[in-house]
Amino acid sequence: MLSALKNRTGEGGPGRRPGRRAARRVLLAALAVLLLFLLRYPILRGMGNYLITEDPATRVDAVFVLGGSVLDRGVEAARVYRQGLADRFIFTGAPVPQVLEALGIDSTEAECTRHAAVLAGLPPELATVMNVGTSTYEEFQALLAYAKAEGLDSVMVISSCFHLRRIGRVFRKPFRQAGITVVLHGAPSSVYDESRWWASEEGLIMVNNEYVKLGYYLLKY
Repeated sequence: MLSALKNRTGEGGPGRRPGRRAARRVLLAALAVLLLFLLRYPILRGMGNYLITEDPATRVDAVFVLGGSVLDRGVEAARVYRQGLADRFIFTGAPVPQVLEALGIDSTEAECTRHAAVLAGLPPELATVMNVGTSTYEEFQALLAYAKAEGLDSVMVISSCFHLRRIGRVFRKPFRQAGITVVLHGAPSSVYDESRWWASEEGLIMVNNEYVKLGYYLLKY
């Protein structure tokens, strides 16, 4: 009689189990959120580090400086020259930066990056402009043709640090098949710290965009 009464009133019977399961799920979810919060900095840092696949610096036949982030990549090209790693530098990038276009200046990304490199100490006679490429893939196609025509055995590709994984996926295999070694080299940003990219708007935009582009390139190429 007592057992039947408990079952009818919900005390001690199966009716309490769904409530316990729901409470357990809420507790586990709360613990997961807490764990993610406590580990947020290592996770964010790992997301950035995954994109940076830089190779050890070594001497090469030529350095390819891709378009975009003209100041950072130009300065890094000059630094590579001062380290004695190359004496031939090719700058790519066909678009004219919008800020220059608004001023009526038609200098391309390639020309702007070369200018920044020369100001930073790269001898102008070592710097060649190729006004080609509106995307990484278009630059890759032009540079592979150039490397084959020039009989190059090794090249360094300079781009922003967070671009390197995607660039490696585009460049490495076709260049290797052509017998050309590719060395990836990152140009540190002057507007955010790569080790704390989430602390600035520019860093957040860069990493977010790069993961989107990485997925796009994986699907398209």
